[in-house]
Amino acid sequence: MIGLAGCSSTATSTNAGAPRPADPSEPRPQVERLIDRQAAARAPRTGEVYLMRGLMDVFSRGIDEMAAKINRAGVYALNTSYTNWQPLADEIIAREKRGEVSHPVIIVGHSLGANDASKMATYLGARGVKVAYVVGFDPTEPGYLGKNVDKVVNYYLPNGDNRMYKTSGFKGTLQNVSVTDIDGISHTTIEKNPTLQNRVIGRIVGMTRKKK
Repeated sequence: MIGLAGCSSTATSTNAGAPRPADPSEPRPQVERLIDRQAAARAPRTGEVYLMRGLMDVFSRGIDEMAAKINRAGVYALNTSYTNWQPLADEIIAREKRGEVSHPVIIVGHSLGANDASKMATYLGARGVKVAYVVGFDPTEPGYLGKNVDKVVNYYLPNGDNRMYKTSGFKGTLQNVSVTDIDGISHTTIEKNPTLQNRVIGRIVGMTRKKK
């Protein structure tokens, strides 16, 4: 109960609210060591998938499982903490300007990572990086999607308002899918559910293609 409360109700994202521009005075993780550019270049299929865990990295091990499966399928996938979303996005933006990003760009998150999946997608889109697919696994607050974001699916257990919403400029498709009908599912197991994992991974692989 302590872990669940910390993950779903008492904890809030450090970047709550609308995405904000990077503040150079704030400490940033070394994103250069997070994005393995050589691994991304070697991946046999197109695309880059960024998967974000929730609170303290301990409740979202299904995110790690998914990243491993996506990499085995030939698509570059990076699993990381939700706290890295903005510096990670800034690095993607810089790489996009140099023509180094392999599209489609895909973002997946669980819990606080799902909160920041929508923030990261909107932040990227506002800065000219198209985001093809966003998946949220039970965010803890509402999310908002803007321009240059295509398909969004939010798998959620109703708890206050934790749905995702369109904002000005959003022209993609958005689905909020309640998973209350899945037996045994909870906030700490949703991203580990094999049916949901396979559904998301299958769509990701289907959106990519073999590199020439």
